[in-house]
Amino acid sequence: MTDDAPDPPQKIVTLDEASALLPHVIPLVKQLRSLQQSIVETNKQLEGVIEKLSAGNGYPIQALKEELESLTKHQLQLIEAFQSALMQLQDFGALLKDVEQGLVDFYWMRGEELAFLCWRLGEKRIGFWHGLDEGFTGRQPLNKGPRA
Repeated sequence: MTDDAPDPPQKIVTLDEASALLPHVIPLVKQLRSLQQSIVETNKQLEGVIEKLSAGNGYPIQALKEELESLTKHQLQLIEAFQSALMQLQDFGALLKDVEQGLVDFYWMRGEELAFLCWRLGEKRIGFWHGLDEGFTGRQPLNKGPRA
């Protein structure tokens, strides 16, 4: 077996099951988006402190070291919270495909074929699917083909 082999699906859901999970999935996706934004912002702050430390130029070194330590601790907390929310999402059988867009897929059987139910934050319901090798651009309406 090669390292490139995909992991077997954790959970295969029906359309009804995935739809019932949305009230749990939506707040997690929103939380993940917010955490990602905070992580990016904290990275920028860390880069600024590191630049000041590297430049010298009379910046108060001890204060910068304390700020660096505080920001690093905060960043680790953000990352742990992100990982926790992501694991909760995965426990529901949801796969986060794009945090910025809020794209989530669920493994689903389309007749005899394994496919993804595809949902994006802001959509009122799950209305699309796509094949395992296709992405968001391959989405097709659910009314095309069997609904499991």
